[in-house]
Amino acid sequence: MTTVVNVEKFYERLNRIHAHFVKHRESTWNGAHCISIDRGASNDESRFLKSTVIHYYLFGYELPDTVLLLTKDGQCVVLAAKKKCDFLEPAVGKAPKAGSVTSLKLLTRIKSNDNTENLEEMLKAVRGGSNDEIVKIGVIMKEFTSNDFAKEGGIVSGWEKKLNDKSSKTEAVDVAGGISVIMAVKDKEELDLLKKSSVLSNKVLKHGFVPRIEDVIDSGSKVTHEKLASEIEEILEDPSKIKLNVPREDVESCYFPIIQSGGDYDFKVSAQSNEENVKFDVITVSLGARYQMYCSNVVRTFLVDAPKQVIKNYDILLGMYEACLKVMAPGNPLKIVYATASKYLRDEGKDDLAASLPKTLGFGVGIDFRDTHLLLNKKNTVLFRPGMVFSLAVSFAGLKLSESTRASINSKSAIKNLSEYGLMLADTVAITDKGADVMTKFGKAVTDISYTINEDDEEEESDDDNDRRLAKKIAKEEEAQPTGGRRSGRLAANASSTQESETVAERERKQIELMSRRNEERLRELARSSKKKGGDSKTKKAEELDAYKDTKSLPDNVMPNQVKVDMANQCVILPICGNPVPFHISTIKNVVLPDPDSAAYLRINFYTAGMAVGKDCPENTAKLVQKYAPYATFIREMTFRSLDSHSLTTAFRQISELRKRAKMKELQDQEEANLVKQDSLIRTKNERVPRLADLTMRPVFAGRKTQGNLEAHTNGLRFISTRGEIVDVMYTNIKHAIFQPCENEIMVLIHFHLKNPIMIGKKKQQDVQFFTEVVDASQAVDVGRRSMYDPDEMDDEQRERQLRKRLNEAFKEFCRKVESVMRKNGYSLEFDIPYRDLGFTGNPHKEMVAIQPTLNCLCNLTETPFFVVDLSNVDHVHFERITFMSKAFDMVLINKDFTKQPWRIDMIPNEDKDSIQEWLTDMEISYTEGPMNLNWKQIMQTVEGDDRFYMDTEEDEVTPKEAGWEFLRMHGKDDDVDEESEEESVYSENSEQDESSDEESEEEDFDEDSDDESDFDGDDDLEEQGMDWDDMEREAAADDRRKKRDGDDVPDPRPKRKTRR
Repeated sequence: MTTVVNVEKFYERLNRIHAHFVKHRESTWNGAHCISIDRGASNDESRFLKSTVIHYYLFGYELPDTVLLLTKDGQCVVLAAKKKCDFLEPAVGKAPKAGSVTSLKLLTRIKSNDNTENLEEMLKAVRGGSNDEIVKIGVIMKEFTSNDFAKEGGIVSGWEKKLNDKSSKTEAVDVAGGISVIMAVKDKEELDLLKKSSVLSNKVLKHGFVPRIEDVIDSGSKVTHEKLASEIEEILEDPSKIKLNVPREDVESCYFPIIQSGGDYDFKVSAQSNEENVKFDVITVSLGARYQMYCSNVVRTFLVDAPKQVIKNYDILLGMYEACLKVMAPGNPLKIVYATASKYLRDEGKDDLAASLPKTLGFGVGIDFRDTHLLLNKKNTVLFRPGMVFSLAVSFAGLKLSESTRASINSKSAIKNLSEYGLMLADTVAITDKGADVMTKFGKAVTDISYTINEDDEEEESDDDNDRRLAKKIAKEEEAQPTGGRRSGRLAANASSTQESETVAERERKQIELMSRRNEERLRELARSSKKKGGDSKTKKAEELDAYKDTKSLPDNVMPNQVKVDMANQCVILPICGNPVPFHISTIKNVVLPDPDSAAYLRINFYTAGMAVGKDCPENTAKLVQKYAPYATFIREMTFRSLDSHSLTTAFRQISELRKRAKMKELQDQEEANLVKQDSLIRTKNERVPRLADLTMRPVFAGRKTQGNLEAHTNGLRFISTRGEIVDVMYTNIKHAIFQPCENEIMVLIHFHLKNPIMIGKKKQQDVQFFTEVVDASQAVDVGRRSMYDPDEMDDEQRERQLRKRLNEAFKEFCRKVESVMRKNGYSLEFDIPYRDLGFTGNPHKEMVAIQPTLNCLCNLTETPFFVVDLSNVDHVHFERITFMSKAFDMVLINKDFTKQPWRIDMIPNEDKDSIQEWLTDMEISYTEGPMNLNWKQIMQTVEGDDRFYMDTEEDEVTPKEAGWEFLRMHGKDDDVDEESEEESVYSENSEQDESSDEESEEEDFDEDSDDESDFDGDDDLEEQGMDWDDMEREAAADDRRKKRDGDDVPDPRPKRKTRR
């Protein structure tokens, strides 16, 4: 044996065992006088024995056919073959003085006399000089009674025969429980190895099993449970397959992975993966990694097309798991875990599920994968202590799937064939001073483990929340897709499925009902908001200008007949009758320096009462003017003359600069006026921080491209630019988080829409975005056309696709980690993804962009300025320019705050109108249509001043009126037919007159050219307003023709030419 024992670690752990043995000998160690660890001959089963575990614990290796004897007085005697004694030789005589173990003695096997001398010497050490007393020897009883397989003449077999001899006066007692208790508390090195083992299990599950099972589900391929388990075991044995740089000799599988589905579930540790094909219903996977002999375990249940009954039971299981986790704290007995699980089921009214609980809810783990003395059952009285590590495994077995639930499931779903199913959830958990710490971090929420590949046949809207109702109304099953990919189950729109699409009339009926309901809701909201506001809204009073307390505070260098500018106190000191009089810079309206002639002039104009102060006037100055206007005398203008132009020029330049500074200061104060003070960022320590590198932030600092790294900490995110600039975004200030992968765009991005604005540079911003470009926006395109078979172009496209995929995965993984960090620290936020299937083009600002809805917003994030509309702030939507002739229409989104102007999206193609209106109806947002653009500034002012806007009666409460936004309807809700005909008479008046005029022209001028007839319009005067150049040309041509008919009939021989006037 070329290696030697780690002496320091050996004595540290041996002293720990001996100290506990001496202190608790009569109780935990069953009154033993000494401990005998008998490790027999090696075989296939020996690696799972307690004696093997303690060998790895003490020596770091297994030493077969070896006896280790530890007496209560601190003697340690080892009987082994020569090579093993050589391995332990460095520890001889090195016992620490501070420890309870005093000596180590090695006895080398003697073949000539069957170890008789060595056995006698060991027995003498056991008895300690006493010949009469029966000595109790602590052994691992399960192995002591089954060591018959040891070869004849072996060390262990000879020692155990000696102990069984009556003349030895010894009695064997079981000390396996004491060994389990002392090894249950892990030291720092052991905890580190267990953490690495847990990370390995987590990585194999996340990057090995999950992508494989998703690929199987997507492709619909058939694979057996055993085959899939073999693939996972290969990854456990060789982590490089998932790009983990871990030495293969350090890792192995704790057990053959257990994968189950199709209704056959066995949640025992000894269960096996069968040879049946994986069914896409309820799939459980159990796997465990062993890293440098230390074990970990993780179990997850994945739900495919799960009905609500299954999801509810999983939520109960998850809640029970969290409750058990909370009581795994130092000082509590192990049995409290089972008691807490039972109590949780009773409190939730799920007593029927108690029968589905297993007998144990977990076990202690370490070098020994399953320590039977540390089971989380009903009776175990061992106390939790810091440093212990357990596998917490909660499960429900034999759950029934009701006939009514199965009937409501889509016929294509495999879960419809289940009559029974099981659910299981397990993690490796370390006990710390603060409580339980989960070391296998894979997500457990329903959103992390559920998949939808077939929608339900029947919809039960009364039980669904808004999200599920929205998904079921809009999402359609995706058919005939060659890629086999699945669309979003929330907002996927499929125009080919016409059976479930709503007709325009049905949508209009729903809109009328929705409008009525929304009016009532808004009335209640306004009533609540008015109660909260009360009389708190107070106008800010004007602040008096007090630059100097007295004349002594004036600058020392003030001259009696000189214009002086005090930049520090923001004052201009002007000479009046030889006396210096200070004027605050905010009172000066402007300053003029005419071109000098024989003398220089400086004219200063002030803000005064009796005339408009202008929009550039500071707010405080305007209030002061209004305050003192009734009784004060104002100076409107002052002019100064000087033969020395230099002094007045200097004063002019300084006054202009001071006005500029004051204006900038006022703008900055206005920007920061409504800012809410943010919490300080708490940086994460002692664990890995989720990070995205090489990102670009928008908006930028001071007009420069801002690049850097984004990190997720305890209570917020921190962006650190390459120039050291820092932007903190608190979790509590994030209203909506959006992740937009790059598919048709040139960038992949994460966008945060904030509740309260933050300062970035010198501007207040409510939207912050971090992105990485996949393709450079300014990349030049080769002018020459290249062949579609050009290998270079094909390679470029392939690299771009791979880059897109890699970036999408990196950003998606970061979003998951951020959500995990927030959940861990008590915050709740999920990233939304835009629904491309419902996207449309429009012009929210000054260019056409792609606009896409998310669950909570309507947004465009790729172009600046950003367009983000929070749907919870939208009161109503109105469509403008809805006519049969127009090819596009405009959409106006009205804010619930009537003091703010509505959002506009112009030039939306008509083809998108029906899908947008259907989406709005499903989102329960009312809408109306109209043929023309409206003056929304005037409308919002009128609505804001109407206290009975959402009521359907006038102030006398008798006279009916249209409530809310019903006045925008083209057709009323009660008399559609009458109003339609009435509108026809109004809006079709011009067309009827056009027809009559055309008929008259045909009768009078039948012989004239048809082009002339088509250009004539009898009601051109009515159409004069808003005419463009073409209309004016046509009108002029019609006038010429009328004059020609009334007067000269001689045709003009010159050809007609259109000229633009």
